[in-house]
Amino acid sequence: MTQDDRRTSIARVQRELTTVARRGTARIRRENQTLSEVDRSLLAHIQAEPGCRAVEIAAHFQLNRSTVSRQLATLQEHGLIAPRPAEVGRGVALELTAEGERVLAGVAATIQDALVRRFAGWSEQEIDEFARLLERFNAADERQGRG
Repeated sequence: MTQDDRRTSIARVQRELTTVARRGTARIRRENQTLSEVDRSLLAHIQAEPGCRAVEIAAHFQLNRSTVSRQLATLQEHGLIAPRPAEVGRGVALELTAEGERVLAGVAATIQDALVRRFAGWSEQEIDEFARLLERFNAADERQGRG
């Protein structure tokens, strides 16, 4: 494979990833107007890392702390996240509220249903290979120290 062929292939990957992201965002907007892509990402991270703090979230997503703090404040105003009770230390430890869990579960179900339809013609082996390649792709930045 030449450098030009490699660049062409990488451009195809970029185009397809962009399509996936845009379609997913559009689908969620049609079916659940309450959350943006950023909101969903933050809620999913807090769900996966209960007790995390704004500074940790900012580092994870490589965002400015003040930007993340504003977004978290909005989620808290909507009753989707709350400070974790009895946590002491720097920054406020966060967790999802029952409403946050409910809303995020609804979004996850919407996405899961769409994926099930998309993979209808795929074999289990193909799905497994696709998942393995995506995991490898997503792990590359971490291995290179870029999070």
